[in-house]
Amino acid sequence: MTRARLSRAAALAACAACAAPAALSCRGDADAPPPPPAPTAAPAPRPPVDQVLPGELAEGVEQAFGLPIPRRMRVSARFSDAVFATGEISAERVANYVRTRVLAGRVETGPGKTIFAQATVKSAPQRKVRIEVVSRAHVSELVVRDETRPPPEPGLSVEERWRRHGLTPDGKVLDPTRLE
Repeated sequence: MTRARLSRAAALAACAACAAPAALSCRGDADAPPPPPAPTAAPAPRPPVDQVLPGELAEGVEQAFGLPIPRRMRVSARFSDAVFATGEISAERVANYVRTRVLAGRVETGPGKTIFAQATVKSAPQRKVRIEVVSRAHVSELVVRDETRPPPEPGLSVEERWRRHGLTPDGKVLDPTRLE
């Protein structure tokens, strides 16, 4: 055989080898494996964790009872039961920022103030807080108040607890002169 005939014969043999499995699968044999699934469209790529969406506020390094303060706000006052922060951001954006980070028992919205009452911060669920977002001209104020009740002292009776607060069990004042 010549070289051209050899390469033509090799090509025909390769085509026959490829066509044989395809012909067998067309017969409808029950033993034939199912064809592989068609490739699906890849899901849309998600932005990296450290990036924010347009219009979304980024978390800052300071916190108020577990709630991260937005990066564009600064803490103006910090007390044992309240944190005040201000920044030149719209109150609507601050309220949306808070809304994604807390579970509120009640939300009250108004034209100049949004209140998240009986709320828990998702990152610190053991605390109860009250959050107020107030709009003041070009500035928004964020007020976070800790309303977590202290745990009761173990081993005290009901009468002893009332007495520690200066009252009788029926709510009367033990020593009226101490109120003056």
